[in-house]
Amino acid sequence: MGGATKPLLVVDGETIFDRQRAVLAPRAREVIVALAEPGPLAQVGLRAVYDRVPDAGPLAGLASALAAIDTPWLLAIAGDMPAISGQLLDVLIAHAHEDVDAVAPRVGGWPEPLCALWHRRALGFLDARLARGDYKVAAALDDLRVAWVDEPALRAVDPALASFRNLNRPDEL
Repeated sequence: MGGATKPLLVVDGETIFDRQRAVLAPRAREVIVALAEPGPLAQVGLRAVYDRVPDAGPLAGLASALAAIDTPWLLAIAGDMPAISGQLLDVLIAHAHEDVDAVAPRVGGWPEPLCALWHRRALGFLDARLARGDYKVAAALDDLRVAWVDEPALRAVDPALASFRNLNRPDEL
């Protein structure tokens, strides 16, 4: 995206960030912005947390957000997903229980860890991965007890699975 701050890109007249905040607000006590470093997203009026491990990608942001919460669960979504469905998030939330460390969708057999629920107790596992230099977020789910939400349940509320589309190139806008 040529260095653009993806959550601040405008889709159908509204920034991705504002679209996501509208969906998250009724489902979360607080919306936190996880950032690699200070920048434009730090100015959106929400609490920002910064990566404790530099250059470690989304795993570092996820770990920093988990370290910052005072609730058992973190609902994490990537900042480049403009069509997050509230109903899809409700399905994930309905699968959360104390016997799992994460609730994650599986689309086409692949995990979607950046549209998932993470329990606070997963932080130790994520920190251990960061310390080893293993920054793959999807692989972090291998260490955890996961309640998987498979495609039929996801398609029941989001038939085109639009929630999982992300923006990586200008032509995708």
